[in-house]
Amino acid sequence: MSKTVIIYKTKYNTTKKYAGWLAIKIDADLYEISDIRSNDLKKYDTIIFGGAIENGYIKGIEFIKDNMEKIKDKQIIVFYVGLGIYTLDEIMAFNFLPTYRYKNIKFFELMGDFDYKNLSFIDKLRVKFGSGKITSDLIDLNKNIKNAKKENIKPILRFLESNKV
Repeated sequence: MSKTVIIYKTKYNTTKKYAGWLAIKIDADLYEISDIRSNDLKKYDTIIFGGAIENGYIKGIEFIKDNMEKIKDKQIIVFYVGLGIYTLDEIMAFNFLPTYRYKNIKFFELMGDFDYKNLSFIDKLRVKFGSGKITSDLIDLNKNIKNAKKENIKPILRFLESNKV
């Protein structure tokens, strides 16, 4: 039986929610990125990383990139949590150049939540004054967006089922 680990970096806990739902569904080990070391990765066949999108960048993805040489022969899945604003091409350009180094990674976008009133001061400024693609003219700042649902992980579950290591 293959051994799977889910590693995540969260800012407003939506990524943590998805990582937890996945871990329960597939009986995987679960770590916040600060609680795992690169040497721990050798005991896993499948590595799933989840991070929130911030201005096109996947939070914490450096952990996967820095360990790519150690894990290149493993099944690697990256899910990123956002509002559907960035295309996969943009995600690749921001996070994974040169792209050929990451061709064995399977990517999934999971829709995230957005609640302006709960943002940090800096994030509120970014949204209010248009840093990145989330701008106040794109999103209703008075509306609490709730996109995170267990059913959103189904594409990852289907992929894992059809690509068992």
